[in-house]
Amino acid sequence: MTTELKNKVAQVNSFIDESFDPKKGLEYHLSIQIGTESVWITINEKLKNKYIAFENYKFENVGSYNLMVDVIDLLLKESRLLAYKYKTVACVMVNNLSTIIPTPLFEDSKKKMYLKFNAAIEEEEHLVMVDDLKSLDAKNIFALPLLLKEKFESLYSSVTYHHFSSALMEGLLIQNKNQANKKLFVHIQPANFEAVLIEGKSLLFYNTFKYQTAEDFIYYLLFVCEQLQLNPENIEIILLGDIEKSSEVYSITQKYIRNLKFGERFDNSDYSYQLQTLPKHQYFTLFNGYLIKG
Repeated sequence: MTTELKNKVAQVNSFIDESFDPKKGLEYHLSIQIGTESVWITINEKLKNKYIAFENYKFENVGSYNLMVDVIDLLLKESRLLAYKYKTVACVMVNNLSTIIPTPLFEDSKKKMYLKFNAAIEEEEHLVMVDDLKSLDAKNIFALPLLLKEKFESLYSSVTYHHFSSALMEGLLIQNKNQANKKLFVHIQPANFEAVLIEGKSLLFYNTFKYQTAEDFIYYLLFVCEQLQLNPENIEIILLGDIEKSSEVYSITQKYIRNLKFGERFDNSDYSYQLQTLPKHQYFTLFNGYLIKG
């Protein structure tokens, strides 16, 4: 690991309950959400369905999944959680290489073809995977970098792979299944955001947008409202993910959207007291990952 790469990786949060015991790894479930800008790590004590540890690392200018293999090697030395054996491990991918197909139209032999319609993938670099979205009766097809798969399977014996958008959509649909009104959820990342329009049990719209500035963000958000015929004065917009009231994105959004609020994750688990301090609109996809089946 070069010093240059090490200097790009910084730990943001680390909350580890006193009950965490590396010798009890076979009683724990490890979840790792990984993108080219961050890695989130959490431990669930399966018998109690309780999250007892969490770590968050951010990167500067690590734009390649090939480099991410080196980042994982670094985190194995830096993290207090990764370098142990666990009963089960889930790897949650954060990328824009995914597409949704209704289950009645899905054929497994054609999954690569479906994905290529919406995403540029290299067959020698990616493996095509599928999440089952039960609330939608649909499949979420996504690309998994082969180098990352090889790395995780060299470290852990039981690994499943999912896409972050699966946890986002499934969590929102379950959370809002009894709500009659349309709601626009905006899941924010440092350089991308996902817009999800929900009406009760129905997913009406899902798309992802790149942005660099707060002005870019509000332009695309208002464009979504215009295209979906949503009145910014009336539609309820719920913010999730990497955003705070002090951010430029929040400040400019508040100027144009009347009904704006922060969302909360769909909780079906317990959390140690350290993790209860985490804002509930953040880490929605990490803590809802249990909803997804391959």
